[in-house]
Amino acid sequence: MGSQTKPQSPVLSSAHWTSLHTGVVSLQRDWKRKKMPPLFWGRDRIPLHDVKPAPLTIFGEHAAYYCSGSYIIFMLRANRMPNISFEEEKLYLAGPFSGWNKAIGKAKWRLQSQEIDGETYFVLRKRKKSISSDAVEFKFVTGTGRWLEVPSDAPNVHHDPYGNRNYQFQPERTGKHVFQFTTPRSINQSGTAQIAYVEGDYEETTTMQAGVFLKTLESPMEQGVKVLGGITRFRIFAPRANSVKLFLFEKLDDPEPEPIRLRMIDGMTWEASVAGNRHGWYYYYKIDGRSIEGATNFDPNFRILDPYALAVVGPLGPAIVIDHGRLPRTPRPFRPPWWHDLVICEAHVRDLTKFAPIAMSEVERRGFTGLRKWVEHESFYLKELGFNAVELQPIQENDAKSPEQYHWGYMTCNYFSPASQYATDPAKATQIEEFRELVDAFHRQGMAVILDVVYNHVGEPNYLQYIDKQYYFLLSRDGEYMNFSGCGNTLDCDAPMARRLMIESLIHLVRTYDVDGFRFDLGELVGRDALADVEQKLKAVKPSVVVIAEPWSFRGHIAHQLKETGVASWNDGYREFIREYVTGKGNADGLRYYLQGSREMASFPAQTVNYVESHDDRCWMDKITENRDHNGYFPTFNDRRRTHLMMSIMSMAVGIPMLNSGMDMLKSKHGINNTYQREDLNAIPYTRAIFYSGTHEYFRNWIRFRRSEWGRLIRLYEHPRKDYYQSFTCRSALGMVYNANGQLGSRRLFFTINPHFEIVRMEIPEGLLDGYTQVADHERFDGHGIHTAQVRREKNYLELMPLSCALWVKA
Repeated sequence: MGSQTKPQSPVLSSAHWTSLHTGVVSLQRDWKRKKMPPLFWGRDRIPLHDVKPAPLTIFGEHAAYYCSGSYIIFMLRANRMPNISFEEEKLYLAGPFSGWNKAIGKAKWRLQSQEIDGETYFVLRKRKKSISSDAVEFKFVTGTGRWLEVPSDAPNVHHDPYGNRNYQFQPERTGKHVFQFTTPRSINQSGTAQIAYVEGDYEETTTMQAGVFLKTLESPMEQGVKVLGGITRFRIFAPRANSVKLFLFEKLDDPEPEPIRLRMIDGMTWEASVAGNRHGWYYYYKIDGRSIEGATNFDPNFRILDPYALAVVGPLGPAIVIDHGRLPRTPRPFRPPWWHDLVICEAHVRDLTKFAPIAMSEVERRGFTGLRKWVEHESFYLKELGFNAVELQPIQENDAKSPEQYHWGYMTCNYFSPASQYATDPAKATQIEEFRELVDAFHRQGMAVILDVVYNHVGEPNYLQYIDKQYYFLLSRDGEYMNFSGCGNTLDCDAPMARRLMIESLIHLVRTYDVDGFRFDLGELVGRDALADVEQKLKAVKPSVVVIAEPWSFRGHIAHQLKETGVASWNDGYREFIREYVTGKGNADGLRYYLQGSREMASFPAQTVNYVESHDDRCWMDKITENRDHNGYFPTFNDRRRTHLMMSIMSMAVGIPMLNSGMDMLKSKHGINNTYQREDLNAIPYTRAIFYSGTHEYFRNWIRFRRSEWGRLIRLYEHPRKDYYQSFTCRSALGMVYNANGQLGSRRLFFTINPHFEIVRMEIPEGLLDGYTQVADHERFDGHGIHTAQVRREKNYLELMPLSCALWVKA
């Protein structure tokens, strides 16, 4: 071996497992020598067994292509896309060679189904010269124009200048660069994870990756704790562990009982059964296994919180055994408003209770019970304003250091348990009944409850990494967390048991607490397919359930991909445009687009959630204020007027309107951008509504109008014909008639807005407003009509005052 020449460039590309004892190694380019490449296990140079060329389809499985002679074979396994019905959909190959989306509908670019080793694939065979002799990007697209996501771990993934992930055909890698092997008998995935290429004095290594094998592991066994007659059964999924111990105790002052060893029952799930009904007892696990650098994080001394625990004492545990038979149940679930009828307020539990003007104890004011009392009060803030849905910031167990610490909740530690920090006595699992009572209270007020949920990353402690880090998370090739969430890790929602953990915890929240919907934080990381799966599974339980995504992350944006699902999206385009528009920087065409329901991203009106402020970043007032340092605490006249214009647009825009609590009273955070731990800035200052009572009333009246019979002309179930709207413009000012074609009967609405500092004379057809009554302007709203200081009009002109809006109705 010492006489052979040193390679001129790196040889190894990657390596991954295909079973507990077999794997595949990929080289940088096709191997053209007759002898097999000199591959070894680890730096000890233990020869790999049975090294041989891998079937070309193994490369094709991951790269979506391989080469055979003068042909390129493009392929895609059908079950990697469970949410697509290929009996109805056709699949096409797209790239510069086919004009990208121009490939749709053309037979020569259509993939055909084919059985390979018992699996259904979609395959297209093309001559190399018809594709490219050089590297070229490609992707798959359905006949309805849906682009299929390229896995982030594909060996040939390539990002274009716009951040889109594509496959790349690489002529130097045709499938002949891939070799399969068997590890030495004493080594498997619990051992060292390095493959070495050794030739003479030259040596290089690559880390073994999980590959498709690990990420496809899925146990059919029911997880968590279940009381079954005279026994209590414990189960936890830990496929690469060597041992799992259960620590079960009745009193919190005895947290170190004798361990109970679990046994593996299906090669993936561990189980132990204990005599008696242990409802109310406490427990945790300790899991051990052989370390794989960068892939596992076993620690035999670390106390692990059961991912399926229904209640926990705190973020550090322990978990509490809950008999499912004692969980609250609803004989008649609440029926929330239809999606297109929703008017949502985003709020935080403690922001609502901190200054709530009713009597409650300090412990109650910190959580579910205090908020329930406030919701039941006759002057409850959200009820007075007229909202029919609340979107609560996360209420699942989070990593707050103490019950007193203010926390937004976006660092989740357990997905089944309501937050112990919001309970009056978490050691007795009171959070279960207290959260259920809170949801019931909202329902009695006619308000749907939507929960903000975080399945894109986990908080600290990161319990899942002690179960199987590589299985549950997206990792780089060197085993580091991919931090697309900005919170230190990214949960892999495509791993079957991670997906199942997400879906089963959501179903639990619906069945146990009668929750009406969910908003997915950084939904791009959850993924289009996972969100579609969630939608399908939840609607089987509660058909009316609301599913909303924040469709972006630090990795990308999927709002347009969600268009073909029933998942709604927060509309960040709307958010940015409306702020620009009311400050005089927008245009009439853009406003028309957003008022008419953002059709490019929304296949149905309620698929766009229109908002200008959420918990993140600076609040609305601080973003638009004329004051220095973004401090809108003392808003100017123009700040207030522009807020009124925003509210009129929000109410007249097709889609689901969402406001943040406190906007009606011109709430400011003093210009602070990130207030996730600032209860003093986030809590609702209710007395401010008295100071700015005109604005508070203005919001209330627009919400009432939105939910009225007149509002039905905006609360559309489906997009209307284009002539439903009739619009007029002058500079950036806009006037628009709703139901101009009479599609929804004889009623009409006419809305105008002028964001400029100058009077605008807008030309309209003579007689357009005959029979109309003005009911609103930039300061007033009266459903019976405004009869003084009306908008001036001549035969075919309207005179729109600076920073003004107006609404007319025609019966």
